[in-house]
Amino acid sequence: MKKTMKLVLSGMLLLQGVFVAAQNTTTIPLDSRVRYGKLENGMTYYIMHNEEPKERASLYFVQNVGAILEEDSQDGLAHFLEHMAFNGLEHYPGKSMLNYLEANGIKFGRDINAYTAQDQTVYNLSNIPSTNENLLDSALLVLHDWSGSLLLEPEEIDAERGVIREEWRTRRNSRFRLMSQTRPYMFNFSKYAERDVIGSLDVINNFEYQELRDYYHKWYRPDLQAVVVVGDVDAEKVEQTVKEMFSSIPAKENAAERVFYQIEDSKELGYVVAKDKEAQGVSIDWIFRHDPVTVKDEASMREDLAKTMLRSMLNNRLGELTRKPECPALGMGIGFFSITRTKDGSYLTVNPKEHKEKEAFALLITEFERAKKFGFNDSELERVKTSLLRRYESYEKEYDKVDNESWAEQLGNHFLEASPFPSLEWEMNFAKTTIPAITLKEVYALLEDFTNINNSVITITGPDKEDVQYPTKEELLAEVKAAKESELTAYEDESNDSPLVTDELTEKKIVKESTVSGTDAKLYTLENGAKVVVYPTELSKDEILFSAYSFGGMSLLSQDQLESGSLATTIAGMSGVGDFNAVQLNKKLTGKLASVSPSLSTFTEGFSGSASPQDFETMLQLLYMKFTHPRFEQETFQTIKASMNNQLRFIATDNSRAFQDTIGMLESNYSPRNILFNKDFVDHVDFDKAKAIYEDRFQDADDFTFIFVGNIDVEKDLPLITKYIGSLKSTDRTEDWVNHNIKPAKGYTKRVLEREMEFPKATVYYSIIKDMDYSLETRTYVRVISELLSKRYLETIREEEGGSYGVGVRPSISKRAYEHAAITMNFDCDPEKKDKLIEIMKNEIDNLVKNGVNVDDLKEIKQNYLKSRQESENQNGFWLSVIQGSLVNDEPITDTEGFNKIVNDLSAKSVQKFAKKLFKGYDSIEVIMVPEKE
Repeated sequence: MKKTMKLVLSGMLLLQGVFVAAQNTTTIPLDSRVRYGKLENGMTYYIMHNEEPKERASLYFVQNVGAILEEDSQDGLAHFLEHMAFNGLEHYPGKSMLNYLEANGIKFGRDINAYTAQDQTVYNLSNIPSTNENLLDSALLVLHDWSGSLLLEPEEIDAERGVIREEWRTRRNSRFRLMSQTRPYMFNFSKYAERDVIGSLDVINNFEYQELRDYYHKWYRPDLQAVVVVGDVDAEKVEQTVKEMFSSIPAKENAAERVFYQIEDSKELGYVVAKDKEAQGVSIDWIFRHDPVTVKDEASMREDLAKTMLRSMLNNRLGELTRKPECPALGMGIGFFSITRTKDGSYLTVNPKEHKEKEAFALLITEFERAKKFGFNDSELERVKTSLLRRYESYEKEYDKVDNESWAEQLGNHFLEASPFPSLEWEMNFAKTTIPAITLKEVYALLEDFTNINNSVITITGPDKEDVQYPTKEELLAEVKAAKESELTAYEDESNDSPLVTDELTEKKIVKESTVSGTDAKLYTLENGAKVVVYPTELSKDEILFSAYSFGGMSLLSQDQLESGSLATTIAGMSGVGDFNAVQLNKKLTGKLASVSPSLSTFTEGFSGSASPQDFETMLQLLYMKFTHPRFEQETFQTIKASMNNQLRFIATDNSRAFQDTIGMLESNYSPRNILFNKDFVDHVDFDKAKAIYEDRFQDADDFTFIFVGNIDVEKDLPLITKYIGSLKSTDRTEDWVNHNIKPAKGYTKRVLEREMEFPKATVYYSIIKDMDYSLETRTYVRVISELLSKRYLETIREEEGGSYGVGVRPSISKRAYEHAAITMNFDCDPEKKDKLIEIMKNEIDNLVKNGVNVDDLKEIKQNYLKSRQESENQNGFWLSVIQGSLVNDEPITDTEGFNKIVNDLSAKSVQKFAKKLFKGYDSIEVIMVPEKE
């Protein structure tokens, strides 16, 4: 667990004394690791030493202002201003800030980013190499300039209009359009309903330069800003730098009051039905409004824990119901959330099956009324308490592995909302004393948060189709009345106390031992033929990762098995294991941090999983049971099939699926083995076939390789591995994957899809595929070329043309079924501009081949690779991927020195030479989706 448990206790604060953030206060002590202060000009700062990752620091600049403070003539300018923070600063004119940081391996988008919300705007510079003091000081200077020294030059503003216009277009998806219809009711027609952050297109296109500057100078000021620095730094020294650098920023005279807008309570139940032709399902949400806690003390923290318990217990009950095929709902849930800074909320939500809208809502309300009438069982409460305490225990073990981003985000929330930031000792003491003491009565009392109907709203969203019968407000209230008056019985807590594994197992022999070349990992062969790789690390105290693979996969299935095979592991995963159904298994695993999931992919079958070291045996038991005693329930299969049939209702209007299906068919050259999700797919799925396929794919351990990476105690854990994996069944059969010769057509293939759209948008996909040897060198060059193109598209298509919010460029290199490399490009744009932008996209490829690469761009990319590799080596997941990749692809592991040499040897000449090879004689696919002609 790399996130902190402070996230569980949402909405509190800490400090020695009392803090005020917005309208909130707290009396909880601030972690002494944090150097906190407020300068004379009102600027707040937080500085904390943290070594995850080592030699890195993250800088956040937090603005306690957002879109809610815009006037009508400024609608969208808070977000526009966020964009301008990357387009010219006093000390970094133009793009010099981005160029400087990227030259040091700090990548725009990944490490350099920002977001705007209704009440805040937050910028971040992450993963700064902290051993470079000049670089760290320069990054702080960027924050200094963000505070009040944006240049806001006319030509840069005009250039950014097009970028934001295309972001506006990209965001106008079905979900956004539905939210636009429900927002007025959700926010009770307050100003929050009028500010969607992205803003008005008319304002974006036409605002005067001074309007943006006025907003900036009015609201970007020290008393509404905080500097957050977290990382492997000398906190005292950084504090001194912050004081010296930021104290010179003048306080704002006659500053405008930072108003916090209220959402008034409603006097009667609100109700709205929002429809959209491209909506892919129906959702009914009942939202109840509450005043937020303004004094965040131990009592409010205790209540937050009780809310977590209520949410968990009731959602577990609802989840049990949705597993039944006759259930009218696909999903149901309850929860608590912050509507805005000035209003909290609780909600009931349900996703009905086809023509089951009223029945699904009735079931949700009935279960809520059952809880109100009978409460919860002691056994339910004890399970959630056990799970919570176990999470805190893991958090304590992994405390030094919480990364800079998590801490920085929480310190930002400390400034904005008075969120808690206690020390580990304080937090653990609070959890260990409070969680066991919370009573059923306390949890039950929270059900009152769902009873004030007059201060609530029901929002229904779904497709604009005649055959969908949306229930009226009166019909829904009638279901509520019926549920209250119905004769109910208490919930029965189903469990299974049997051992997970009942087979008599013993430790088995290791018949061979060797080392995985390029690492210290050991490769063991057990007497049943299973191969096991064990790589102990100290990268994370409470983590062991696991993966297993065997060649074959879907490639060994016949044509009439493909649909059933694609669902085989899903059915098994949702059915439970052995004598435990899924509900019983979840309860059996209470307090355990262990999971195992089967998978069946194109060329392999396998497992993946993770565990805390203390639950390592539980993970092995799950693996053993899923291999030897998988469970297949007809009830689970029927539930899955009902869900798929419901999806079919909306498939005709699913533009994204139509687009992706077209790409898939072209990439496979219309191979019948490229199965699409449609009515034929659902009709061909067969329970008995799926079960037989699973049992066949997972019957021979001697064909599997099992890989374990993490905090492994070899002396204690290796005997457990031999016991459980060594006891897996084997057949001594030899298998390999089958090549069905699936590849795209030769040459250039183009398709244009005309689709009905609510809002006009062109979506472009272009893919280049070339037969090439599979190697680290090829992977590196293809990746470099992709990033070079991405940089060019950022400059030309996004910045110069204002033609798209961004062009995604994705490299890939595959060994199976044939060795090849591919680069795909995709973007959204104005349909009228698509041809010009496609031409630019292709011209940049030609330009790279003919004129070579930009040396500065290449230098930035190389620096980023070296930095990323260094950071990745501190993660267990990296080593699991590297070891499995080496074994699966039969290639040596390249150590850090070797990798660095490959990167450092990259030159403009060698990259251009490879580009000429890559972009010669390739096959290509172009798919364009445009609005249907009227």
